[in-house]
Amino acid sequence: MSDREPYERKEVGWGQVALAAALLLALAYTGQNTLAGERGLLSFIDKNQEIRVLELELAQIREERSHIARNVELLSPPYVDEDLLDERARSELGFARDDEIVIFRDRD
Repeated sequence: MSDREPYERKEVGWGQVALAAALLLALAYTGQNTLAGERGLLSFIDKNQEIRVLELELAQIREERSHIARNVELLSPPYVDEDLLDERARSELGFARDDEIVIFRDRD
């Protein structure tokens, strides 16, 4: 036989079981909030995706604003672009020359 003493088994009390269960529940709660909570990993991914969409929208708006600013500059004194002025006036007022063909489109 061996010199070692056999492993002694200690009884586990209800307090220890309750403590282990409470620790497991706390760990599960913390893990769930880390993953799916208001500031969790999934929320972080959603917010980053929303940021990318809004950045694209911002880039489109800046491009449109730049285009409008250029048209305003071309229609402002002292150097008024007569072709652009003619185009805008006829478009807004609905005028056309006798020798022109007008094709109407939806403004979508």
